[in-house]
Amino acid sequence: MNRAIPEFASSERTVHALDRHGYVRDWLSAAAFSSPCTDLHDVLEPDGDPWGPDGRWMLTNGPDVAPLKEVLYQRHPLQSEPLLPEVLEGGNLSWHVTPGDSRQTRWERRHTGADGLLDWSEFCFTPEYRQAIAATVLEVDQAEYRTLEVGSTGPIAVFIDGELALLTTGFTYMEPHRTQLRVRLRSGLTAVHLVTWQVAFRECRQVAGLRVSGLPVRVVIPARGADESRSAAAEATLDAVGLAPWASTDGTVTLTGPVGARYLVAADGNPASAVVLTEGTAPFTLPGGSSDEATASMLHTGETVLTVRVDDPAAPVFRRLRAARVPAVHRAHPVGTDHKIWRDELLHHVARGVPRVARALARHIADPTAKLADDDLAPALQMIESRSDCADFEAVGLVHLWRQLGDDAWSPAQRDRVRDALLGFKYWIDQPGLDAMCYFTENHQFVWHTAETLVGELFPDDRFANTGWTGHTHAEHGRHLAEEWMRRKIASGFSEFDSNAYLAIDSLALVSWIEFARDDRLRQLAEALLDKALLTLASNSWHGIHGAAHGRSYVPTLRSSRFEETAPIMWTLWGAGSLNAAALPATALATATNYVLPELIRAVATDLPEEWDGRQAYSGTYRPQRDLLDRPYRSDLRVWRTPDAMLSSVQDYRSGLPGLQEHIWGATLGPEVQVFATHPAADNTSSSARPNAWAGQRILPRAHQHRDTVLVLHRIPESDWFGSTHLWFPTPHMDEWTRHGSWLAGRVSAGYVAVATAGGFRPRTTGDECDQTWLPTGAGLAYVATVGRATTDGTFADFVSALTEPDFTPESVSWRARDGRALALSWPGAFTVNGSVAIDSAEPPHLDNPAAHVPFGADRLTATWRGHRLVLDLTHGRRIEPPSAVRTPDHHVS
Repeated sequence: MNRAIPEFASSERTVHALDRHGYVRDWLSAAAFSSPCTDLHDVLEPDGDPWGPDGRWMLTNGPDVAPLKEVLYQRHPLQSEPLLPEVLEGGNLSWHVTPGDSRQTRWERRHTGADGLLDWSEFCFTPEYRQAIAATVLEVDQAEYRTLEVGSTGPIAVFIDGELALLTTGFTYMEPHRTQLRVRLRSGLTAVHLVTWQVAFRECRQVAGLRVSGLPVRVVIPARGADESRSAAAEATLDAVGLAPWASTDGTVTLTGPVGARYLVAADGNPASAVVLTEGTAPFTLPGGSSDEATASMLHTGETVLTVRVDDPAAPVFRRLRAARVPAVHRAHPVGTDHKIWRDELLHHVARGVPRVARALARHIADPTAKLADDDLAPALQMIESRSDCADFEAVGLVHLWRQLGDDAWSPAQRDRVRDALLGFKYWIDQPGLDAMCYFTENHQFVWHTAETLVGELFPDDRFANTGWTGHTHAEHGRHLAEEWMRRKIASGFSEFDSNAYLAIDSLALVSWIEFARDDRLRQLAEALLDKALLTLASNSWHGIHGAAHGRSYVPTLRSSRFEETAPIMWTLWGAGSLNAAALPATALATATNYVLPELIRAVATDLPEEWDGRQAYSGTYRPQRDLLDRPYRSDLRVWRTPDAMLSSVQDYRSGLPGLQEHIWGATLGPEVQVFATHPAADNTSSSARPNAWAGQRILPRAHQHRDTVLVLHRIPESDWFGSTHLWFPTPHMDEWTRHGSWLAGRVSAGYVAVATAGGFRPRTTGDECDQTWLPTGAGLAYVATVGRATTDGTFADFVSALTEPDFTPESVSWRARDGRALALSWPGAFTVNGSVAIDSAEPPHLDNPAAHVPFGADRLTATWRGHRLVLDLTHGRRIEPPSAVRTPDHHVS
């Protein structure tokens, strides 16, 4: 018996099959072992020019970071002859991360996702070295050879029966590289250990997987007290359990499964409670407080993890399901007309929230004599002092505190610590320091320039410790970069078009310029750009839901608009949306005294016409020392809005190329009814997997929209792990739904949506996407999606019966719409409407909707809507009409 397998394990164990692709899904593992990178200065210069082949620009996990990671790996290689821990569930796991650094933990059972990948991915705010280990046991009755395919995003060591069989040293960004090795499995049990290595700069994709080619083998997990047969029966019962909905406003979800099945369910590590599926269903209440306190963000999911078992100590198997408690209140329409009421509601919400800078700002409005709490400062100071990624956001927040709170609110110690932190901070990539803070995405660029300018203006004569520059020099440095950024964006638009995460952060920086910057010319430029950005938010949202296609998106916000970072901004400015924990941008807008939202923007957002057919085209150029890319960017967004439904898509966006986090098309009927399909890149939904199961696409499709209908075509390689697409169609949130031929149709109130693919769809009936994910019965390469409403389409039954069957081929789709339009798309080929190529012009308009028509290169943006007017001078960057106004806020927070 191999030393890595306990002797008693031959009878006390669980046994599992490979999946249909041959992947091992059942393992023992533990959390990754991490340690800070303290030797970066040995391989990178902390000051001087950050560029070149050995420049510190690579620390932000840029596209060419692999050479640096390989150098660091050579300094900290995996051991080729470690003392491998016994493979035993619950057994002790001792691991020497480095000489003299031994970690102790225990083996825990893990069942991988459908992609067969063990996943230790994590967003790391400061650089970390990471090792992770997993083990399993393979069993055959006769000694035979097998080919093992090992996948990993970083170096991996594979040990077979304690002997090193494979050691790779390469790195990939998101998708694992795969290596094959041929091994002879002895008759009986063979232990397999995988040890992976990564160095994390921000998002860290750390995965590993094992696939067995040839005839199947058994997968064995040794476990004390386990019974193989009873565990197999329990696993069959667990594989039948489902959960819906993912998004819960009242904290209650429904478990489904075999009639009378009894499960033990534990939420986020809390004690388990028994759940009996009477008649095949049972409610379960998620832990936590009020749904109004629910939170999700770019880096956090807002989810509760449910661990589901059967009540049998001899069956240690389990499944994990996820659900989210979302904010209970969503406003589709403003309550009242006084914007001060909406702002006070936001401030009251934030004042009751978690300790942060935003809470301190909100409490100051409620009581200007209140003392500043240390715990409101602590998160921002910790991030700035450790140079954690996203600390630039916190630096801007501290500027708001410094400028808005009077001296009496601060203790001398608080003032000194904030001043020292800001004076010691790094404000751009060309300044000294080795860190993994991001300087290259569109929103971070501008926030850095904003922070540097405003902090420099706060302390113009002080010497900044990191650079030795005065505040005046820092302000000039940031001011020049910020002006260049703002002028490009006001002329060309954003590369991350309509991102419901990035637009919020851009708004934070822009309002900070308007409130605090000393240069009136740039304050006016920021005001004009903020007007333009908020006008697009108003134009491309629907009843407080930012339902447009997005250049960068995250899974929680696609499943519930209540989690969008733009949701509290919309609530604050026009009374529709949701209140969540993405508080700082909305709080900065709510406490602004210089920025006044033009009434036209509020009207565009809330006073919807019977039909709104909008177009928005952005076009610009990336720059290597700002974006780590050197190519043009372009997006052509379409938005169809009625009072009852919304449809949006981006036309032919980088079709056929790898995706990242783009949301290409979607129909919106409610805060949880956002219908869309993707070609998934992974089973994971984490923000550290880019793209993942739902945010982004492994390969971007072609999408073309005409008014209320979008046609979509995919190209998927035969080697693709998933082999198709999937559709998010959350029927638990719909008032009614039905299948009609190849169509899947749903209704929310008076709004309708229908989606078709060749052969139609079948629902997932198990797991945590039960009755929300739908799988194409056919190839899933082509889609037609359309929206309707009772006013024009009659009853829901009338709408469904009017849906004719599309014509699908492997490379084309065509459909005759309900009003007789003949729509067709092929790849290769053109998108046609009634046989004519549907291209408006060689150079699309910058903005074109019922409120505004703005050609590219226009000197002015003029918008009129419902008696309101907005005029922006795009050449000089200033608001012309209405005139700028200064107001004193009349806030009250109860």
